[in-house]
Amino acid sequence: MYINEKDVNILENNKNSNKINRITIALDDKTDEVLNELKNGSHKSQSELIRKSIRFYHQFKKVFNHSKKGAANRVDTYLELLSNGEHIILDIDHYLSFLSFIENSPNSDQYWEMNKSIGKAHAEEFLEEMDLPTVRKVVERLEACNFFKMVKDSSNRYTLLLGSDIQKKFIKSFLEEVFQGMGFKALIKEGFSKLKIILGNASY
Repeated sequence: MYINEKDVNILENNKNSNKINRITIALDDKTDEVLNELKNGSHKSQSELIRKSIRFYHQFKKVFNHSKKGAANRVDTYLELLSNGEHIILDIDHYLSFLSFIENSPNSDQYWEMNKSIGKAHAEEFLEEMDLPTVRKVVERLEACNFFKMVKDSSNRYTLLLGSDIQKKFIKSFLEEVFQGMGFKALIKEGFSKLKIILGNASY
């Protein structure tokens, strides 16, 4: 990649500090383009933008360091899910207690039918929202919601590690409707506190 070096003075106008520290950094073309876009959109100096960027990274460094799937994708998913009010953050004990109650309810069949309908509705949403819908994208999105941990066994096999065995029916019935609604041929097998997804076509 071609490196376009540009001198950027840091903390040149920091009014909150008596000491001014200056460093020089090298920007590649893409980063330089992003910096100029931010500068034009915010009307702030390069130094101020870089100061804010460093502070932002420091504040959220745990997200950047711990996200195996990429911090940007994970943060984007959280913002998308929570900002429009269609999702909530639910303590896992509440979640499991609801599933336990449903499992022991004499009217549980009614709920499972509703769960299938919700799965069909999500299939339509995923088809509209995803540029190139795949099983992996669907599974990664649900993994971001902490329903399970995903392990890719091969090009057409995934293992979903569940926190509790009681989740299996909920996750399995939901995914079966989602995959069917999206046109994916997939077999979901149950294991102990896990589900295995076997795709009929690796391109899914």
